[in-house]
Amino acid sequence: MYEHEWVCRWDHVDVAQRAYFPRLVNAMHQAGEALMEDVGWPYGDNPTEHGMMLPIVEIGYEFDRPVGMGDRIVIEVEVEMGESSLRLSFTGRDHDGEVAFTGFEQHVCVPVEGDHSTPLPDGFRDALESYEGPE
Repeated sequence: MYEHEWVCRWDHVDVAQRAYFPRLVNAMHQAGEALMEDVGWPYGDNPTEHGMMLPIVEIGYEFDRPVGMGDRIVIEVEVEMGESSLRLSFTGRDHDGEVAFTGFEQHVCVPVEGDHSTPLPDGFRDALESYEGPE
């Protein structure tokens, strides 16, 4: 499992000083981006370096409790790889370890010059293997 810390700031909250839900969705996506950067496969480099892209084809989120300004949330990311797909599952926990939100992004691997799925590259699989969740 990969962990990424996110802090709820003033520009993330609504008038009730609770995190506005799109900011939490973005926080989860940022956690996925951080994971890809840390394993050496940043989303932005994949088209030019590896000839592939990972567009999101499905998303889902659940919000279990409010997140307020100043809250520090640890977002856990677990990976599940298929033949040509990548699923990132997120769990956001507060400082007490309580779940604040969960979510997922389903990606599919496509070549830069095409609109069909293609197998995930071996090096990509190797880089993410240690972050795979239980089967």
